Amino acid sequence: MPNEIWFSEIFKDNQGLTLKVSEILLKKQSDYQEILIFKNPQLGTVMVLDGALMLSDLDEHMYHHALTSYGMQNVLSNVLDNGTTCENSEKGVPLHVNNLNILVVGGGDGGIVRDLFKKYEKHINKVTMIEIDEEVINASRKFFPKVASALNHPRLDLRCEDALKFIETSPEGYFDLILCDSTDPVGFAAGLIEEDFYKKVKRTMKAHGIFCAQSGSPFFQKDELEKAQKNLAKVFSEVHTFYAPMLVYPGVIWSYTAAGEAIINKKNLDLAEFI
Repeated sequence: MPNEIWFSEIFKDNQGLTLKVSEILLKKQSDYQEILIFKNPQLGTVMVLDGALMLSDLDEHMYHHALTSYGMQNVLSNVLDNGTTCENSEKGVPLHVNNLNILVVGGGDGGIVRDLFKKYEKHINKVTMIEIDEEVINASRKFFPKVASALNHPRLDLRCEDALKFIETSPEGYFDLILCDSTDPVGFAAGLIEEDFYKKVKRTMKAHGIFCAQSGSPFFQKDELEKAQKNLAKVFSEVHTFYAPMLVYPGVIWSYTAAGEAIINKKNLDLAEFI
């Protein structure tokens, strides 16, 4: 129909994803990127940053579950494997581990923080979230209230600043888990797959700590994925890439890469967890 509005993300200049726009909810330029939020009949509310699809009501749980659950399962396994004992456990997770310090890099929509506190609150001492763009946080609070539901949690330290600079000044050996929920590594996020960044990340992690990041499409961002894997392997003893679906991302199958001195669980996540 001539009066219909459609949004298209063109990827690598030769393919794309087109979605019908039933209503534009927000379109504004922040200090860092253009933020677009619109309604789609099938996906619900959709967020786009600088022309790249980020999430929708229908699939946001897939991305957030993949990054959060894999990271937490591994760090809890590492704590237990490093000599921690407990008499009672829940599905192999030590119930008494309640002092984890977690860093979330990016994550302005709030979904990672929500999943951390919803599923693992009893294990957490503090979550520090560093999002450079406050306008993304504000937009998520307004248009994705369920995703942003934990952004006022009392054990969340939410800061709007440059994560690269924050990590440089963070105390040594402090974080048990670092989850990197960033945009693609271009522009202000370009340094997030460099060896120097990973070295600084490792300095802030405890010996049993786990770093886990979204690492792009294994089909259409192969160069970026391989660069991240290569640079991580220069810094950490073990690196493992796993995969999960994300409907609005190029190729649907998305990669996530974990690193640490030991990664006990190298299994891929079960597709049934995301349906």
